Amino acid sequence: GSGSFDDRYYLVHANAIVYSTGKVLWIPPLPMKVNCNNDHVLPSTDKNDPQGCNIKIGSWTYDGFHLNLTAYDDEEYLELSDLTKNSPYVVTSQKGDAVTTKYYPCCKEPYMSMNYRFDVQRAFAIQDGEKVFNKSPEDLEKLFEQYKTTFTGNK
Repeated sequence: GSGSFDDRYYLVHANAIVYSTGKVLWIPPLPMKVNCNNDHVLPSTDKNDPQGCNIKIGSWTYDGFHLNLTAYDDEEYLELSDLTKNSPYVVTSQKGDAVTTKYYPCCKEPYMSMNYRFDVQRAFAIQDGEKVFNKSPEDLEKLFEQYKTTFTGNK
């Protein structure tokens, strides 16, 4: 329907970079919403608690012989250097090994997916029109410095 992933995918024109090695880099400009939870059925009672999140990307139609998902430059982490400091949430840690290959009993073909797992925590809230920080400026600056490198946090 209107606004679905398929609609947005087909309406967006995106270029791809084709390298002389045959490698293709295609980044479709599609917005995604990520649902995070705290390993509980009910939401956490404290909005400042760390929240576990994941983004899983893959094809359940095309097998790994037709769609070979690989991490760009072998980096299996979210690249966070462009994350805005105005976000009310900050990424506090990530887990690596995002690319997974699964074989099903029915089929000899591999099925690949990328599952980026990470934790976020509220950096600030807005109260009476003012930012009220939950993390110190020093802690926030340290996190943003880590975003410039391969960031796996402190887990």
